[in-house]
Amino acid sequence: MSDIENAQDSKELALLEMLSLVYEEMDLDTIEERFVNLTADIFGFDRVGLFFVKHRKGVLQGKLCKGFDPGIISSLEIPLNGKSIFIKPLITGFPLISSEEPTDPHTQKLGIHDFALIPIVNKKRLSCWQIKKCTKADCPAYGKKWLRCWLVPGTKCGNIPLDDCDRKEEMCRECEVFAKQDSDTAEGVIVVDNSTSKKPIAMESITLLSIVAHAVGGAICNAKVYSRTLRESIRDELTELYNRRFFNERLVDEVDRARRYGGIFSLLFCDIDHFKEVNDTFGHPTGDKVLVRIANILRENIRSSDMVARYGGEEFTILLLNTDKNLARTLAEQICRAIAAAMIPEIDGRQVTVSIGLATFNDDSISFEGLMAKADRAMYLAKNKGRNQVIAL
Repeated sequence: MSDIENAQDSKELALLEMLSLVYEEMDLDTIEERFVNLTADIFGFDRVGLFFVKHRKGVLQGKLCKGFDPGIISSLEIPLNGKSIFIKPLITGFPLISSEEPTDPHTQKLGIHDFALIPIVNKKRLSCWQIKKCTKADCPAYGKKWLRCWLVPGTKCGNIPLDDCDRKEEMCRECEVFAKQDSDTAEGVIVVDNSTSKKPIAMESITLLSIVAHAVGGAICNAKVYSRTLRESIRDELTELYNRRFFNERLVDEVDRARRYGGIFSLLFCDIDHFKEVNDTFGHPTGDKVLVRIANILRENIRSSDMVARYGGEEFTILLLNTDKNLARTLAEQICRAIAAAMIPEIDGRQVTVSIGLATFNDDSISFEGLMAKADRAMYLAKNKGRNQVIAL
């Protein structure tokens, strides 16, 4: 087999690996990193940069790159409502190729002039022939639901062949297909650059990369949905803390780990004092705001290695890793003081306090059930003794 044939086989295998992202991978970071690396390796571009749309912030944010100086891509935030050349492919869905000296401030910062911008689309856009009800059956794009007219050489718009890239873009600007598009249908854009080598960027490569980018856009969208579903399954909807089920699973794991390898940890049960009065006096929507505020205070007053969850109603649980009873008491009392000192305007500045029960692995129990029972009993004892305090049995 010749070297050319071997190179072609290698490229085809790499393309198959790239397309496997669509079907096999659900981790967003892995998809993005492999997409950048494979784009650079397969097509031989000097540099590759990946940008993603941040709809809430209204920007196109740089994220990953290969070949660019470290940090230069991730430092870019391009307004979606601006005039940057980077925004254009998001709106039209059309790849953009440029070989001119940079005039856009973002291309100047990157030092690119022989480059292409390819949109990463997250939704299938209807094909031109479908929207325009085209009957040109001799057009290579006709009847191909997964192809846009500009992705295929030799396509036509009416009776006009669209072999020239600039002419295609000019025609598409006037086309109702593109007039209906906006950046909501795109995940981002990938920039490929040959400004150093001066090698021409072939339209064939851009066409192929555009098709792959459409498929990868779908994979990215699926990964986001999967991640969001996973997050919702372990998080409390109101406070965004972990939920009871996930906390229990984690506590069981820590008990098993401590039994097998040794170690120590502590458990806190935390209940808001007189919370029913808050709901009765100010209403449940205000009660929800108080819960969110308390959740934020708890989050702010634990260490990065610890874990806090909403266990139910006005009750929270905290797992303190590598923490003996003395240190756990200190941390719990710190939480008590922070909550008692908090200003909560929704309840006319009234003080909110909590009662906390403490249990420590080995000192109080070596079982999940035993720790939970001890911490729960200690919490109710704290309430019976006047509230706004920490009790350890």
